[in-house]
Amino acid sequence: MIASVIVDVRPGTVVAEKYRVEKEIGRGGFGIVVKAKHLTLEQSVAIKILTKGDGNEADYAEDAARFRREAKAIARLRGEHVVRILDVDALPEGAPYIVMEHLEGQTLHHVTYTRGPLAIEEAVDYAIQILAALAEAHSVGIVHRDLKPANVFLARGAQGVSVVKVLDFGVSKLGGESVSQHMTRTGAVIGTVAYMAPEQMLDAKRVDGRADLFSVAEILYEALTKQLPFGAVSAPTIVTSILSKPPTPLSAHRPDIPAALEAIMLQCLEKDAAKRFQTAIDLALALEPFASRRARSALDYLHRAALPSGPAAPAADPPPRARALSVPPPHARGRPPSLAPPPPAAANNTIVIAAFVAATVVLGIIAYVVARKETARTPAPITAPATNNPRR
Repeated sequence: MIASVIVDVRPGTVVAEKYRVEKEIGRGGFGIVVKAKHLTLEQSVAIKILTKGDGNEADYAEDAARFRREAKAIARLRGEHVVRILDVDALPEGAPYIVMEHLEGQTLHHVTYTRGPLAIEEAVDYAIQILAALAEAHSVGIVHRDLKPANVFLARGAQGVSVVKVLDFGVSKLGGESVSQHMTRTGAVIGTVAYMAPEQMLDAKRVDGRADLFSVAEILYEALTKQLPFGAVSAPTIVTSILSKPPTPLSAHRPDIPAALEAIMLQCLEKDAAKRFQTAIDLALALEPFASRRARSALDYLHRAALPSGPAAPAADPPPRARALSVPPPHARGRPPSLAPPPPAAANNTIVIAAFVAATVVLGIIAYVVARKETARTPAPITAPATNNPRR
């Protein structure tokens, strides 16, 4: 039996006796998103409603649990760069819903493939704002685990300046909570395969915040080049590449990329999490010399942000905080910033490599199935009807 809940959210319908539906603005494999207005406050909101799953009733129950996890994760965050959640409840028919702030704008994926590759400063500004959202999430023990350009929304802010809002914490790892039994069975492929860190492919239950930083590096790389650092998106191929092959240098696609920025990116994309930047704060401060003044607010927050805690904290002792690094003045941009030295490599690299190779065969099969389902399972954007983004 395929799980499905029929709901009536036509224009004019009143949800929970306080939100009047104005129009449908998105539809995806899990349900629909509508624009509504709060009857008392006259405030526009977006309501995401889970109406169907891709399996039986048990699968629908798991999808509903994932839906509630998203609400719980977002509700703990108050920063400028995470979409605000206003209410959580269920319709009389039983379908759970989340009420969020209504945003106007486009996803980073859409912007990248309609007018990209982006200028260095613009792309880095967006990356730093994503890192500000992650710094807040990691400080309270939340690991996102599904960062990708489609989950980075560029909302129209003051004077038309785009403000990053990170979406979809539905597969996040929360401090103090265990992963559900269903997620345990499929833990190796929680998230979107093309943007996963190697350790997330091997065991999604044991990742920390450094897996999110790997995803940010992939997002920034794609914004700068309209390419992925490990090649084509074909699921079996991308799994093998991320687990065992080095990334293509940025300069192969963009000769104008400063050597210092390329070095930062290569460190971010290390297979071994211990060799990467250890916190969102460290990475953001390394990127600061390549940002514009528009990233100032996010950087100010990052300079005073708390360190990761709980499941988001690095498993091993991190290198010295990047706060102590000497950041080049604006006129010296292009000179390599001082990067924190990576800790020593693991004692037995042979075991690590063997684990990667052994996992590749199994993950290739699993990732292929997940990739086939991804389009149907991904909820539509919360602010506009789905559009056909240009292909690579």
